[in-house]
Amino acid sequence: MSSAAPLRIRLFRPQNQLGDLLLNVPAIRAIRERYPAAHITLVVGRQNASAVLGQPWADEIRVVDTRNFLGVLRASLAPARRTDLAIYFTTVSYSRSGAFLVRRSRARDRIGFDPIRYAERDRAALTRAVDYPAGAPHQAEVTLALARAAGAAGPPPPPPYYLPDRDLASRAPEGVVYVHPGAGKLKNRWPAARFATVAAELLARGHDVRLIEGPQDAGTTGAVSAAVGRALPVVRGETIPMLAARFSRAALYVGNDTGPLHLAGAVGCPTVGIYGWSDPNEWKPVGRCVRWARAADHELESVAAADVLDRALPLLTEEPCAKG
Repeated sequence: MSSAAPLRIRLFRPQNQLGDLLLNVPAIRAIRERYPAAHITLVVGRQNASAVLGQPWADEIRVVDTRNFLGVLRASLAPARRTDLAIYFTTVSYSRSGAFLVRRSRARDRIGFDPIRYAERDRAALTRAVDYPAGAPHQAEVTLALARAAGAAGPPPPPPYYLPDRDLASRAPEGVVYVHPGAGKLKNRWPAARFATVAAELLARGHDVRLIEGPQDAGTTGAVSAAVGRALPVVRGETIPMLAARFSRAALYVGNDTGPLHLAGAVGCPTVGIYGWSDPNEWKPVGRCVRWARAADHELESVAAADVLDRALPLLTEEPCAKG
């Protein structure tokens, strides 16, 4: 890497997983803090751009439709000043369209993980290929390895990792417990009957419990309400910024391993994730107050409602998780 401090930096995270993008924020912030005078452009996919739009981590957000080759091509042809440093953030997946954009940036220094890990050739024309971290570190630490390779040494910046819009937060109710029984991946869905057991216990303790329903969650909230024996309020069809505002004023969030779980953790909401095949030591949300439940056999069906309540109930009273 050149000894001159970069003045124009491009960070590429074009994949469309909301949780993965939020896990990348500590590394993005580390680069922002290391190079405060640089103009930083963050290139992201269209689906989850609202997870970073309006956040102070970058000077400019460029949204690319990576599922559309013409969109990628247009982005690569857009006029731009010469970039000093480009970082290609990849973790479990390798985006060829993202690598193409990194190459087309013509940055003086181009840093990313060695594509051999992904059985890919170097489509990004990296000037520095970094070894993927050994073992199974948390995914935020994985992306921080690239930030450190770019000169951003030291511990990760402290939370929060998403700053909610104040105007939106002023319209959100305070002290609500949000329960999200859905997930885009069916294998990430804990049984609705057990979510109902958790919700019923929280209701019995006097908490305002509301369900979250995403666009891929059809039927999940109805199943929980039916098992509880009463219609619970459902929050559906809201934007990422509005959900973040809600979570910032919530008492607790309980849900499957999916995007809203990461959003709740990122804003500082006391959060409990329910895990099966995926390892929370690698994939838990970044945040100051995150807990998880996972069975010894790593089967989602083996997680009992009591396991989740054991993690959730203390978060409603623990001082370390008090809003500050």
